[in-house]
Order: sequence, then C-alpha cells, then structure tokens
Amino acid sequence: MKRVLTAVFLALLLIPGAALADTITYNGIQQPGLNIKGYVDYNRKYASTGEFDISWNEEEVLAAYCTSILSYGVGGSYNVTALSDFDYSIYNNLYRAAWIMDNYAPGLGYDSDYYSDTMAATAVQSAIWALLTPYRYSPFYLSSVTSGSSTERYRSKELYTQILAESAGIDFGSYAFQNMFYFADSNQNKQDLLFATAKTSSVPEPGSMLLFGSALLGAWGYRFRLRKKSA
Repeated sequence: MKRVLTAVFLALLLIPGAALADTITYNGIQQPGLNIKGYVDYNRKYASTGEFDISWNEEEVLAAYCTSILSYGVGGSYNVTALSDFDYSIYNNLYRAAWIMDNYAPGLGYDSDYYSDTMAATAVQSAIWALLTPYRYSPFYLSSVTSGSSTERYRSKELYTQILAESAGIDFGSYAFQNMFYFADSNQNKQDLLFATAKTSSVPEPGSMLLFGSALLGAWGYRFRLRKKSA
C-alpha cells in the first residue's frame, strides 16, 4: 500500500496542473519610459516602455521588466525561477539582462545627472527586449525613440547602445549581483518577466518548487526558449 501511495504521489508531481504556481500582481508602472519603434524578424513594432511595480506571492518586488516585445498583459499565474538556477554559460543573454537591471534600473538605485530615470527606464526595457525577445531571423533592435524631447530621445538611444555593449563584456563567473533576480514564465500567455528583490529581504519560495516534478516540466519549456535565444 505504501508503494502504491508513493507511486500516486510521484505521478501527481508530473501533472502540470498539480503545480502550485506563483502569483504575480501588477500594481502599475513605477517608472514610465518613452515610446519606441523597433524591429524584430524585420517586422516593425511600436511599444511604450517603463519599469513595472509588481508583487510576487504578495511580497514586494523592487523592479520588473517585460522580456518580450511580442507579448501583452502582466499578472496572474507564473512559474518563477531564480537566475542562479540558470547556467550563465548557456543563458548568457538572461544574465546580461539582469546585469543591465542591476546597474541601470531606476528602481534598483540607478541615479545619473545626465540620464534621467525616464531615459534609463526606456533604455533598460529596450535592451532587455533586444536580448530576450524570441525571434527566427533577426533579433529585436531599437530603431528610434518616438516620444519625449529631442534630448530625451537621443540620450535614451545612446544609453541603450551603451548598456548593451557593456553587458557583453561582463564575466558572470565572478560578477556579484547587488540584488536577487528571478525569471517569471507566464502560464497564461502574458508577458514573461525579469524582476529583482533585495538580497536582504525575505523572499517567498517559488511555488513551482513546492511540487518539483511539475517545476521541471514547466522549466523545460521556457529554458528551451531562452537557450535558443541565447545561442
């Protein structure tokens, strides 16, 4: 009987619907950015940018950004995985995106007399899209910033180019992140997210880890997508 119960429990772990998914609540834009125009797979895309204010399982998150310009909507059921669970040699673009947030996201303490918070949020979001938006032929690139003053438009694109170049030269085998980073994969075809919490804060255990078998199934899907993007 004990063996039967064990077998049933293990079988339940492998059912995706049995997972206790993480809940992310969208609280709004905490740092608005500017509007942009870009291209992915040679298709023109228009979008607004900004840094999200979200809660993860009712706990505070410092800053969050969308990882794909092709998806819409924030909040609901997600599978959340710590950045440290990804191999940086395989998922280099994911680590680059986290590094950009760690050093340039307004919600994580970035402050500059030359680049405003609006410019920084525009550049960070656009750079994350460039690194993580799925594509078949041509990755996303920022063509132009379409709102704001001429100075804001110029400096936002300048910072976008700068932080992408800087992130390409980071040794993630030795770099120490100032914040804790997580990748959140939507279970409802909404925007996947990259978000940060303070290292000293008490963060919730990802719900997907409570039923490990289901987490493996979920992780396989988005890790495969990220691996293809990072290759």
